[in-house]
Amino acid sequence: MTSSDRVGLITVSYNSARDLERFWAGRPFGPYRWTVVDNHSSDDSRRVARRLGAQVVALGSNRGFSAANNVGVAATDCDVLIFCNPDVTVTPDGVAALADGARRHGGLVAPQLVNADGSPQENGRGLPFPTRKLRHLLRRSDPAYLRFARPGELVEVVWAMGAALAVTRSDLAALGGWDDGFFVYYEDSDLGLRAWRYGMGVRLDGDVRWRHGWGRETARGFSATAWRHELASAARFYRKHPHCLVPVGPRARALGRVDAVRTRSEARHA
Repeated sequence: MTSSDRVGLITVSYNSARDLERFWAGRPFGPYRWTVVDNHSSDDSRRVARRLGAQVVALGSNRGFSAANNVGVAATDCDVLIFCNPDVTVTPDGVAALADGARRHGGLVAPQLVNADGSPQENGRGLPFPTRKLRHLLRRSDPAYLRFARPGELVEVVWAMGAALAVTRSDLAALGGWDDGFFVYYEDSDLGLRAWRYGMGVRLDGDVRWRHGWGRETARGFSATAWRHELASAARFYRKHPHCLVPVGPRARALGRVDAVRTRSEARHA
């Protein structure tokens, strides 16, 4: 088995045909295996994904983001798993770097996501206090919440957006996989906090800069369905992690130490 065979990409699609065509045409994943788990799309997502080179797992209903990710994990035997959204353009060098980081450091490793013009997106985050979440939804800048990694930096964050995340299979298994109680939203916050709880950590790799279209529904205006999922996931998240609602106790103190160090980075070639 070659090194590329030991790394697999997993993408969850739901009516994502246009994004798959836009971001994945030309096999940007190079020699790596790519699995698309389709959440019962009504468009051509499955056909497009197969044409672009993916192994497609077609679900009979929309089971949500977390559950579909877990299906993707079961559908591949790769040692390192990289979860990446349909609106992310990966690169072979970036895949190799993230896989190496996941093996070397353990826990979760994310690229620094960027916009089409190369400007960084805030895919690294601090502690998800409700006040921080509200300010972010209201488009108010909060440097205490938003984290970035410059080229040459490997930056510790409390959690990273699930649009692109690398983890070894063994670490994901130790974490119990994605929590499929989250249909969509907050599942990445939950995974990051669980990684810290188990002593694994979450990092942004500033040398891997992947373009991300970022089409979150709650950011585009009112959608009753999207907000229903948002609120249900928020309720589940704060029940699981009450120290993010009332920051007291040993877990709050441990995460507070990570949250307080906003510029911590590690030497890339140590």
